[in-house]
Amino acid sequence: MATQIGEALGYKCSGKDQSIAYMKSAGERWERLFRELDQERPSLWDRYDWEYRAFVALLETYIYEHALRDKAIVIGQGGSFVLTDLPFVLKVRLTAPFEVRVRRLMEKSEIGEKAAEDIVRRTDKARVGYIKAIYGKDWFDLKNYDMVFNAATQSYEQISNIIVDALRVKDQMITTDTWDILVGRAAAARIKARILTNQKIHVPTLSVTYDGQKIVLQGVVHNKNEYRVVEETAVSMSEGRPIRIELHGRG
Repeated sequence: MATQIGEALGYKCSGKDQSIAYMKSAGERWERLFRELDQERPSLWDRYDWEYRAFVALLETYIYEHALRDKAIVIGQGGSFVLTDLPFVLKVRLTAPFEVRVRRLMEKSEIGEKAAEDIVRRTDKARVGYIKAIYGKDWFDLKNYDMVFNAATQSYEQISNIIVDALRVKDQMITTDTWDILVGRAAAARIKARILTNQKIHVPTLSVTYDGQKIVLQGVVHNKNEYRVVEETAVSMSEGRPIRIELHGRG
């Protein structure tokens, strides 16, 4: 369905394969982690582990990079929660009753009913846990989406046509000001990923955001050297945008 929408509007799709390729370009360790952790519910330890936080930051950076190409479709990977609050982004959820999804998986993968049921349950649990742990949102909450479709009651063609019309409307909401928000947030994501993937420093609870005017860094550093490295990284990657650093020393 995403391919049909892309062909109708000239949009480029990005899903799991493209994310893996991006992670591989960042380093083999990140490709390995993606394959191991792809939307898996993180444990309490994972959420505060340096490597896991760096992995999430890289994935978010990729989503922003793909969105910056304009006319982009992000399939899964938490894209609706990364690109939230952008007026020209259409957040869509496609769903179907459990038994329908099981039957379609059985037909597609040629597996038994019990195996298909286990996969569907495990996949749902992992996605729900990932979104809740990383973004604090409920994956099932319909308020997190602009449109929700039941693929058991509507054909893919019908759904595609509705989405295409909605995207044409969303395209009209792209202005210099709204696009600048995306560009600023993408710059903040790159900075965060660069800092978190730097094994020479460790900044607990690092937050890098764009408030519409400045890139804001918040967190805790161990010493002056770490502060300097973080500051230099932010300045060199800020693309000329003002920066506000609110880093504090430990202890």
